[in-house]
Parts: sequence; structure tokens; C-alpha cells
Amino acid sequence: MMVVLSIDASSFLYEEILRAKKRFEEAYRSGDYAAARASALKAAELLRELARYRPWSAGKYLEMAEEYERIAETLGEPRRVIVARGGAAEIARRRKRGGEGEEIGGLDAEFEAEAEKLVARADVSWDDIVGLEEAKKSLIEAIIYSLARPDKPVRVEPPRRFLLYGPPGTGKTMLAMAASNMLGATFFNVSVDRVLSRYVGDSPRMIAAIFRVAYRRAPSIIFFDEIESLVARRDTGREAATGVVQTFLTELDGFKSKKMEKPVIIIAATNKPWLLDEAILSRFDKKIYVPLPDKEARIQLFRLHLEKKGFEVKGITYEELAELTEGYSGRDIANVCREAVIRMLRRANPGIYEAAGRINRVETLEELRYHVEPVTREDLLEAIKRIKPPVSRKDIERYERFAENTLG
Repeated sequence: MMVVLSIDASSFLYEEILRAKKRFEEAYRSGDYAAARASALKAAELLRELARYRPWSAGKYLEMAEEYERIAETLGEPRRVIVARGGAAEIARRRKRGGEGEEIGGLDAEFEAEAEKLVARADVSWDDIVGLEEAKKSLIEAIIYSLARPDKPVRVEPPRRFLLYGPPGTGKTMLAMAASNMLGATFFNVSVDRVLSRYVGDSPRMIAAIFRVAYRRAPSIIFFDEIESLVARRDTGREAATGVVQTFLTELDGFKSKKMEKPVIIIAATNKPWLLDEAILSRFDKKIYVPLPDKEARIQLFRLHLEKKGFEVKGITYEELAELTEGYSGRDIANVCREAVIRMLRRANPGIYEAAGRINRVETLEELRYHVEPVTREDLLEAIKRIKPPVSRKDIERYERFAENTLG
């Protein structure tokens, strides 16, 4: 019997593109323009081939191929400044600062365009966040003292680099969004998969591009989620991790020394702070433990997700619900309330599935009305039974030990 092995040609092509890019940059820096031109054309050829294997990203790869072909054309012209589209202003600024008059943008515009895509809406207010008073106070202080003017000629340097750590689902992302909303800032929501997975081998350049765009669009808040995956300890021996950590350190150090009219604030979040590289950990001005909600906060969370959304609760008190959900995060409680509401809607609308078979237009669906009843004790108890918190007491103790051993 013949066995046919499936080969992922796109992965091979991607690695070859990275090699071509590296050869191109090395040749250009050394002044070997003929070799640089050949490598640029090779990269373009490989990108066009990759577009055939990855049709969902074909547009991006074809655009990059055209850019390399444009660069290859200009390489025959001496003393010509080569720059990716959109990067001319940056070249001019570098010239003004006395930098090299002839340089290549290295397709930095490509990375900056990707950084622009990380801008997200931050429509969360402080009132949407229950508890977490210490974290809210620290972030509010940083924003106010960054922009407000003192009544005496003093120089206040508020923290601008925050690390939020604690169990998953405790509100770290919401804190960053509320801070950005208060500041009226550009909010960069940087997730690890956008930085590491999409640009294999080019993560350091992507990180640098995010910082450049944030400075340009200040006031800004850069939120790095799951930072432990981006800048893990370098003793893992991973070459890629070492390069990313070094770039992140360089950006953080340069960030601190910058004099900016409008603030740029870095907020990083992690569920595993003990995995962070020590040098990275030391760069944060303020490290804030974001714990699980206490009993009073859990009461307010149930009110927020039920009462304040218009639902009536019957047969159980919020105090009892808080007692039953010790160890639950804010996200867990939101999921409990959502599950309980769904159970209520199923009970109140038994004929909705039959009605669904008669719906064939959006307009008909918009005209449909469903019945809402009180959310009962049984709805909530069943929801609590189905949704269990993923964080154990042992996990909490580890967070608390880390908080005790880490100066904020």
C-alpha cells in the first residue's frame, strides 16, 4: 500500500522568504547593491508563490512582493533613498537628526501598518469595574499627574509602566481600557498571537513598530496581554525569546527617557508573573496585584450583570449568591449570570424553536418578540453548578506569595 505524505509547502516558502529578506538587508548594509537587488527579487518571487498557497492572505503577500520589486528597480540608481511606502516622513526626520542620509526602510512601513491594526475601541468606564480600588487609584493618578499642571514649579514623574498580575478573568483588560477611555487615548490591544505567530522571526521589529506608532499617536496606551508569553525568562535557551526580550528592554528603557508632550502609558497583564524575565519585571514602575473579588465585590458583580441589566431575581439574595461563589473571578460570575439568563429564556419561551423554522428573513426575526421572566433561584444554582472556577486555592497562595515578595 502506498502512503502519501502531505508536505506543507507554505511553511517552507515562509522560511525561504525570511532568509531572502535577511540576505537582502545584509547585502544592502554592506553596499553590495547587485546582491541586494537579486535577494529582493527572490523575496518577491517567493512571496508571489506563497500567495498561491495561502489565498486568505494573498493580498498582503502580493503587496509585499510589489514592494520588493519596486525596491529592486531603484537599487540600480546610485544615492537613491529606498523606503517603503509611507515611510518618507520618518526618513526626513532621521536626516534632520543627522542620521544616515541613505538608508532602507526595511519594510518598516509594513510593520507599522500592522501596528495600526492593533488599535481597538476602549469603551469601558471606571464605573463598569467592580472593586479593584487600588489598581484604579494608581492608574487614575498616573493619568492625572501626566497631564495636569502643578500649582508650584515642581517636576512630578508619575509611573507610566504598569504590570497587572493575578488570576485570569479578574478585570486586567478592563482596567487598561478604562484608563485609555479616561485619557481619550489611542488604545493598542497587543495580543501575543499578533506579535509572535504572525511574524515568525520578526517579532522584535513588530514590537519596535508598535512603540513608534504609539509615540506618533499619543496620548496612547499600549496594552500587552499575556506578557509572560512574549517576554519569558531568557534561561529557556530559546533564541527567539532572547531577541524579543532584548528589544522589549530597549524600548522600555528608551520609553522612560523620552520627553513627550502627550503621555504614552504601558500596561502589561499576566496570569503568570513568575515566568517573566527578571530584567523585564524590574522595568515596571508599578506592579499591581489584581485579586479575585471579595464578597462585597461579588455582590456588586451579580447586581451589575442582573439587576442593572433589567433582570428581576427571585428566590435568592445577592448575599447568598456571593457566599456560593467564593473563589470565582469576575469573568466566572459574568458567565454564571449569562447561563442563568439563558435557562430563564428557555423556560419562558418554549415555542421559540418551532417559530425558528418559519423564519427566513432578517425582517421577520426583528419583528419577533420573546418573553422575559424573573431569574429564579433554580436558574442561578444550576448555573453555579455548571460553571466552576479554574483557579485553585494553591494558585491563589502562589499569587499572594509573589505579591509579598514583589515591591509595587
